[in-house]
Amino acid sequence: MQPLTPALDDLLELLEALDRGLRAIEAGERAAPAEELLLQRSDLAELYDLVDALIAGIRSIDAGYRRYRRRFARLPAGCLSTGPDGVILEANRAAGALLGLAPDRLQGAPLQAHLHPGSLPAFLSAIDALARGEAVPAREYLLARPDGSTLPAAVAAAVSRDETVEYLWTLLDASGQKKVEDALQKSEERYRAIVESQAELIYRQLPDGTITFANDAYCRSIGIPPGDLTGRRYAPAVPADDQARIQQSLRSLTPAHPASTVEHRVVMPDGRIRWQQWTHTAFFDEDGAVVEYQSVGRDTSDARMAEEALLLANRKLSLLSDVTRHDILNRLNALTGYLDLSRERTADPELQEYYRKEEDAVRDIRRYMAFTGEYRDVGMASPAWQEVTRIVRDAAAGLDTGDVAIEAGGAGLEVYADPLIVRVFANLIDNSLRHGGGVTWIRVYPEESDQGVTIVYEDDGTGIPHAEKGRLFERGFGRQTGFGLFLAREILSITGLSLRETGEPGKGVRFEIDVPPGFYRFSGRGRAP
Repeated sequence: MQPLTPALDDLLELLEALDRGLRAIEAGERAAPAEELLLQRSDLAELYDLVDALIAGIRSIDAGYRRYRRRFARLPAGCLSTGPDGVILEANRAAGALLGLAPDRLQGAPLQAHLHPGSLPAFLSAIDALARGEAVPAREYLLARPDGSTLPAAVAAAVSRDETVEYLWTLLDASGQKKVEDALQKSEERYRAIVESQAELIYRQLPDGTITFANDAYCRSIGIPPGDLTGRRYAPAVPADDQARIQQSLRSLTPAHPASTVEHRVVMPDGRIRWQQWTHTAFFDEDGAVVEYQSVGRDTSDARMAEEALLLANRKLSLLSDVTRHDILNRLNALTGYLDLSRERTADPELQEYYRKEEDAVRDIRRYMAFTGEYRDVGMASPAWQEVTRIVRDAAAGLDTGDVAIEAGGAGLEVYADPLIVRVFANLIDNSLRHGGGVTWIRVYPEESDQGVTIVYEDDGTGIPHAEKGRLFERGFGRQTGFGLFLAREILSITGLSLRETGEPGKGVRFEIDVPPGFYRFSGRGRAP
């Protein structure tokens, strides 16, 4: 595109000279040629108007062109035009800055002379596409600058067909984007190195089961080289009765709760059956559809074997304890009988006092035997998922609650705890009924926070005096055996649950059971440990 201003200036000068001549003739300042005398005044007036309009139009075109030139020069993107031969016709300042030359020095030079040799095939392909009338989408070119440096740029092109055919090119600096891409690549490489070095089994898969990534530990465990696993569908051999739990765990995942943990058996390539624990995390698109799963697992077979061995040992100890307790209680019964006979055969006050102290000792021994009978069951059974509302109902079922209303909220909340957790709530309810001072209602409900879930137990009784709060969970402290709250804390601690009392004296008790993340779930909301 050639500048139009000089041509416009010449035309304006010619028209203005013609206008001056006609006006001089009209004013009689100079004689008109004979042929000019034939013109009538009205014709001259019309001609003046036409010339004035033409001058105004030309000036408007010239002003518009000048505005275009200023805006073209100031565009932040590099813009230039070439002929079909690739020779630069015009370039703005941004294009000159990218190519390392002033715009006027770029004119007349072939654009390909400013490209790195590695970008020439893409440029020639673009020229062919433009010749066919096709627009060329942005591609990365490497610009060659006069100082010997190179600069990555995103280059797009289109065809302009007016009086002549021109190719219009747009250039954008891509060096910043390149740095970001390089940083992302390095970050991904570091991530892969970290993942590959993990002992945990890690893999990613699409919803259809196609493996997109698997670390070395996982590939070794199944006996398949990494290169043979990626890009193909693969599912480990899992016993049929475990498959349903896996599918249920995956179906429970939602954008709000995208992770779940499940433990199941796996048939290894050599035929051995191993236990594995997997945490599955789902990734969702904007519409809430699953696009990929990431699974992190570990072998739990040894831990399960140790657990089973410990349970067997505990059962043996429990049996021994039962036999021993039975024998001791029989001896205590005999001792009590002898003490009764001894008291009947003497009236000596001093001896009677000794007999009373001996009977107190027997009662203490019976209390401790009762405690050991309850305590021996703690930790005997494996922890399990238990629904809180059912636990509360079962705890209340064995007690005479009378007219006391018991409300259990948080339907669907399950906690991972020792099966004896039912005794925890039975003890709390029994204490409210016996010592609460006119309790009319008991409430159990969950409070959820970032730290986990707190199961709150409240009643409307007299509460616990401040003086007793510090010793409330001590062994032996209490109005009955003194072991109820101590045992409750022990039962809960097996799976990391804790118990405290935060009620205000005179306004009822408030016990709080803190359940950390991973040890609770909401079965109706897809929450998993």
